[in-house]
Amino acid sequence: MGLILFTGKGGVGKSTVSATTAIHHAKNGKRTILVSSDPAHSTDDVIGQKVGFSPTQISENLWAMNINAEKQAKEFLDRMNEGMLKLTSNIPGFDPEILGDMAGFPGMEEYFGMEMIYNLMNDTSYDVVVFDTAPTGHTLKMLTAPDTIRTFILRILRMKAKIENLKGFIFRKKSETEKVVKELEAICERIDIFKKLLREEDCSINLVAIASEAGYQECFRTIKFLNTIELPVKHILVNQIVPDFGEEIWATAEENPAAAMTHRRFTIQQPYLERYRALAKESKIRLVGITHVPFEPMGLPALAKLSTLVWGSKGML
Repeated sequence: MGLILFTGKGGVGKSTVSATTAIHHAKNGKRTILVSSDPAHSTDDVIGQKVGFSPTQISENLWAMNINAEKQAKEFLDRMNEGMLKLTSNIPGFDPEILGDMAGFPGMEEYFGMEMIYNLMNDTSYDVVVFDTAPTGHTLKMLTAPDTIRTFILRILRMKAKIENLKGFIFRKKSETEKVVKELEAICERIDIFKKLLREEDCSINLVAIASEAGYQECFRTIKFLNTIELPVKHILVNQIVPDFGEEIWATAEENPAAAMTHRRFTIQQPYLERYRALAKESKIRLVGITHVPFEPMGLPALAKLSTLVWGSKGML
């Protein structure tokens, strides 16, 4: 079972690249499921079909689904708040603001999306899972959630230590304390397991970017952060590259506004492409360039055509 995860700044074509990759593997005979945790659910638009919250077969060897992690995250936070209210009711001097921190747990929605991916990885129905994640910041919140949760657990335990001398309290409330702490610890453990899964040979993290200052900086920061938690990036895919049409075409720019606009964008992109080459070389990451195509990459036929241009007959992921 392989996991191919795509992340990147919003609007760089991440869903298109994810769908293209899923189609490539399906065409090569692998039972492939494309999963999106992006709240915008742009997979529906890219594929050209309605995708629900359970696996929907799109074509031969290809399924797709969206993840409704928001609902699961809300149910979890409601359970935590209920447990904390039971734990802290009628405690003199209790600071109720601690309960507000529960609603601010970063990465909870992404965590439940990750849990779904983990379950699919253990499902023998599929050979490949292609994960179209939410924009980079959301994904990184999930990966760093254990640090936030463990800090919160320490706050609970410190609070418990301060009040455990209250007569009869610990006997009434111990089970509630254990329930809250154990559920939070279980989430930390599962995220750590998922991180280990991402380090395995048949799993890959891939960044989709564009040749612009914002696109480069997002990619650079993401690689540096993932290095700190020892998660390797396999590919940088630079999307929407203007091809070099050659001097003969560029020479017409003075008389041809379309050629002038295209050449201007081509020129602007070149320094950023050099920076991506240097970053990929320094980080030992494979760099993939995806040029603009003379068709809209939406719908299965167009995506299948794009998959051949991007990954070739053998593929790179």
